[in-house]
Amino acid sequence: MSKLAERMKELRVENKMKQTEVAKAVGVSISAYCSYEYGNRDPQTATLVALAQLYHVSADYLLGISEPAPEEKARIILASNSPRRKELLGQMGIQEFKVSAPNVDESVAEGLSPARIVEELSQRKARAAKKAGPKDIVIAADTVVALDGSVLGKPRSGEDAFAMLSALSGREHHVYTGVTVHQGERAVTEHEETAVRFRALSPDEIRGYIATGEPMDKAGAYGIQGRGALLVSGIQGDYSNVVGLPVFRLGRILAGFGIDLLKCGDITQPGLFCK
Repeated sequence: MSKLAERMKELRVENKMKQTEVAKAVGVSISAYCSYEYGNRDPQTATLVALAQLYHVSADYLLGISEPAPEEKARIILASNSPRRKELLGQMGIQEFKVSAPNVDESVAEGLSPARIVEELSQRKARAAKKAGPKDIVIAADTVVALDGSVLGKPRSGEDAFAMLSALSGREHHVYTGVTVHQGERAVTEHEETAVRFRALSPDEIRGYIATGEPMDKAGAYGIQGRGALLVSGIQGDYSNVVGLPVFRLGRILAGFGIDLLKCGDITQPGLFCK
């Protein structure tokens, strides 16, 4: 068997493709393709070029003239230490990623809308991620809770948490998360908004929830993925956005960067990005 035929078979198996799929991709009949792979005859130049493009290698490599230069592997970097965001990234199918949680100035200009605030802060976090190479994909996010347009941050004390939860009691508020995906010179920033309604809460219920300690590191003084779910009578929009990472929107952004998590076979490094 010629070196070309060996390489054709090796690359097809590595890419988990059937002979019929390769034949269709390069525009030849299945009988013609099989004759190439079995070494009975060599493909024409146009077919050779199509095969090289399909497998992202050079024609010289297919012919056995040269070996491919080792490429620097791209990594996914999550610019957050949030255990909730780490978990959601894993649920999306991204099993291997590094964490780089930069400290950024979170002060913003007065008068910015909640949506603009989370977009700007997610951009800062993405830009500040350390040790990101030119091929690395950085994911950054920032989440705020807003009531009547006013942003509620993390409570500074139990009294502060009580005031926030009392204000949210029996009312609808909105959760905004800004997401930035950054790779090299390219960056895409969007935001997601979800409406959340609390049932009416008694003072004793609020104090009991604060006593769990859960509200103290959460924007708006509650966590919907924990006991805070007992406070919520309904939501309209993306649930994962309230947790801290809008999975649907992030998935669509990543697809624009060539990472479609529902089509893992199209990813050049499936072991890195998918289950």
